Amino acid sequence: MNLREGTRRLALLLGVVGTLGGCFVSYLEWQDIQSQRTRHDKFEQFATLDAVIHLSKDHQQMKDDPWEKYAKSVMPGCCGVKEIVWDTDHIWNDASGIYSIETVDGQTLRPTPAPPAWEYLFVALAPVFGFLIPWGVIRAIGWVGAGFVKPF
Repeated sequence: MNLREGTRRLALLLGVVGTLGGCFVSYLEWQDIQSQRTRHDKFEQFATLDAVIHLSKDHQQMKDDPWEKYAKSVMPGCCGVKEIVWDTDHIWNDASGIYSIETVDGQTLRPTPAPPAWEYLFVALAPVFGFLIPWGVIRAIGWVGAGFVKPF
């Protein structure tokens, strides 16, 4: 029995399996990042329309009314926006106070932050860690186990 060669082969095999698992995790994370980026871009597209910015300035005057938590502005068909719900406490978006935007096609858009840069780094590194972690663990176990085996 060759413990050294068997450990090396097992480490490589589990490293490859770990890489495949890391690729699967990367794919799932990439789908989440793309979905979040799409939601963010779509909301920003509507929130930065001139008509919405103009209404936002008007909305700033409503923030002193402590009894009204949400206020609505109806924009029938203007620029694809049906209705805007304003949050008078500005808990969702400090810049504009928009809680949600309903489009004429029935979508409800809420402020969504852009995905942080570290998530893109995680997508790139998940397969690498998927290889290195099982490979390193098996190599370490083999190294420790080799200390208990008497050389021939």
